[in-house]
Amino acid sequence: MKKPSGRHIFLLISAAFLLLCPLLLHAADFKIPAYLGRANNPYILPDADGPGFFQCTAIGLVTGMLSAVIGAGGGLLVVPALMTAGVSGIYAVGSEILRLFIFSTIQSLRMSINRRIKYTLALIMTVGTLLGGLAGYTLCKKIFIADPAGNDVFISSMIALWLIVYSFIIIPDFREAAQKYALELLRKEQEKNREQDAINTQASPPAAQPKSEEKKPEGEAKEGTEEQAQPQKEKVPEPEPAPEPEPQFEDELYPDEEPWEIARSMRNMKLPPYIKFPSTLKEAETDDLEPAVMRRDGEEPDLDKAGEEDKTESIPVLPIFFLTVVGGFFMAMTGSGGVILTFTVMTKGFACVAALVAGTDLARLALSTGGLSMSTYGLNGFINIYCITGLVFGTITGLHIGSKSLKNILPYRVKGLVALLVVSVIINRILAIPALLRKAGASIDPGLVSTFNSSGSYILLIGAGIFGGWMLFAFLGGVYKALQPVEELEEKK
Repeated sequence: MKKPSGRHIFLLISAAFLLLCPLLLHAADFKIPAYLGRANNPYILPDADGPGFFQCTAIGLVTGMLSAVIGAGGGLLVVPALMTAGVSGIYAVGSEILRLFIFSTIQSLRMSINRRIKYTLALIMTVGTLLGGLAGYTLCKKIFIADPAGNDVFISSMIALWLIVYSFIIIPDFREAAQKYALELLRKEQEKNREQDAINTQASPPAAQPKSEEKKPEGEAKEGTEEQAQPQKEKVPEPEPAPEPEPQFEDELYPDEEPWEIARSMRNMKLPPYIKFPSTLKEAETDDLEPAVMRRDGEEPDLDKAGEEDKTESIPVLPIFFLTVVGGFFMAMTGSGGVILTFTVMTKGFACVAALVAGTDLARLALSTGGLSMSTYGLNGFINIYCITGLVFGTITGLHIGSKSLKNILPYRVKGLVALLVVSVIINRILAIPALLRKAGASIDPGLVSTFNSSGSYILLIGAGIFGGWMLFAFLGGVYKALQPVEELEEKK
């Protein structure tokens, strides 16, 4: 076993120290200097009465698993969970955008090393995201300055509205995947029954054949044996096919999606300018799908070169640009929508390669969230620094656990778990609105508000618990299989 070097030990100690900093400062009763702001100033950093490090780590863990499943940053869960834990809406959104900046920067660097980024398109998408994000932040800040409690009502309403729109995508997708899985099981069962029927109706063995066939002249018998033996001598064992190269981590994490029926029409729309992007559609006349032709060895061609292969088609830029503007607008107000919208539309609507879309989207997300964090939320202090460490640590851990769990969960079940989580977040935000309205000054019965608020918290906890528990159980099942000897696995098969 190779001993860890001094450099590795130093990095490990530094990482552990950074993770424990919030706990050490809280244990030392560290107070923020008064000159940073006053109690009624929106630019003051929030106190440490919100969720602790371990609670934020649990939120980040489930968020990382969700990111591994849907290819997004997971903001649809972080902001509602932080608001349920007591963080103000604008601080929750600002913290999520900073977490997205850290998460997407790390992921985009790895995507860049493996050539999974279209840099020209990423820059165009960054401009659209920044424009929409600045507009969304301006609106959110004006509402917060006028009425902080009303801003929480606004953010919760926008989250519920956005996720209701997204549910019209994920729920039909889950239903279609479940139907395909059921049809595939039925087809396999029918094939098995046909094979069994063929065995039962097979002809009698040669020993039971009539005697007329047994009595043959000696010459004919020798010729028959020679004819039977001749082909056996000519048979040459076929060489075993070479094993396919193992896909990289990015291709396992972001498998190609099945495009919509209008994907070919959307790619061929006459709306210049265009940019080249690999497609998951066949070049034949039919609309059947084929896996994206992407070489995963070291000699992979650069996808940004002009002399790409003929299989690389073009997509219009303007629809993608307007999508990023809308996504940036929602992301600045809700913390989500920046990746889900573009990733879903590009992989399903434009039939683009999922791994390449994810890399481009992550690069765009890193640039845009970095700009928004420094120029808007971070510059004005709308970030809860106590939540960031736990969220980032949990996200990175959950991302790797989720990517390994996908190998042990059927695809339709994964989509069902995501749909369950989305529905639980929608119900949580809707049930939280009465309490936020009463906080803003509305006259609502306190008992009714308490019942709705508690019910929403429990529903979110149950939905996130089922999703995270299922993913964690699948991960542990994969670890158990990997630790079993090969002989036992073969016997079970």
